[in-house]
Amino acid sequence: MREGLRLVPGAWLLAACLAAGLAGCSTLPSLEEDGLVTGSIRPTPASLKLPEGAAPKGVAAGDWVQAKAALDQALAARDKDVSIPWENRDTGAHGTATPIGAQRTGGCRDFMISLVDGKTTDRWIQGEACKATSGLVLQQVRILGRA
Repeated sequence: MREGLRLVPGAWLLAACLAAGLAGCSTLPSLEEDGLVTGSIRPTPASLKLPEGAAPKGVAAGDWVQAKAALDQALAARDKDVSIPWENRDTGAHGTATPIGAQRTGGCRDFMISLVDGKTTDRWIQGEACKATSGLVLQQVRILGRA
């Protein structure tokens, strides 16, 4: 009986590979057919905890949000002499946020934010950022004038 089944060397390997390849075409359902939905938890956009404090008069709310985000990064940086650029692509306004001096007793540190919006003269915004239980709070924020 063994005399009738002569296979070329390596034919078993070829047959096994062919069988494995065809097995992929079996009766497994596709994801389109079964209606299975994954990721049932809706993604929510991450929101940064920005420093608290209203925008100074004459500063657009969107510009102020971007400037506060940059200030938060600058205050968190390990480097003491850092300026973080910011930009509001919706309005074209931009500038830098820079902590000034060392942190004082009570957790407060002065800062300067430059604001270039193309609508008015370039301005500097000055104030202090103080640590609170709710996060950073911006105080004594005022516009100084030309940057």
